Amino acid sequence: MRNSAFIQHLDIANVLKTELNSVKSKLSEEKRKNSEHQQYIQDLKFQMNHLESVKSERDQFKQELANISKHKEENASRINVQEYVNQIQELKDQVIEKDKTVKMVQDLYFMRSTEFTDEIETLKNEKSDLHSKLQTQENSVKQLTEELQSLRHENYMLSSSQHQQRPNYNNRHYNNRRGGRFR
Repeated sequence: MRNSAFIQHLDIANVLKTELNSVKSKLSEEKRKNSEHQQYIQDLKFQMNHLESVKSERDQFKQELANISKHKEENASRINVQEYVNQIQELKDQVIEKDKTVKMVQDLYFMRSTEFTDEIETLKNEKSDLHSKLQTQENSVKQLTEELQSLRHENYMLSSSQHQQRPNYNNRHYNNRRGGRFR
């Protein structure tokens, strides 16, 4: 009866050890994913900086366009006015197109940033849950280890008391008195 309880405790300890290893591997996997997400956020920040430089160039183009327009108005003859108007319109169209691109990338960055923030928060919560499970399982393993040591001690005590209580049938004096085989 006690051996089955002992074996059962050993089985529980093995299951808990397996669960502990599983939790540790999940925790390392979550750390790796978090690192990948951080890298992706850094890449998005780099792209955002690039877009800001594009926006700066766009502003420079607008300024140059205004300067060219002003300069051309001052120096242009009436014959070339329509040509300049067409060039200005083309430049305005280019600026509008770049504005749309910048706006689209900014919206995409904001959307992805929000998604990553939510995902990071979820990962932190999962990490906290895994840590608390790990703590609980470690406490269970410690308790089972203590119970195992107690059972081993109890088994040792029972075993030693049984050896002391048994008569020694190989003892010559005992066998001589009882008519044993050592006469």
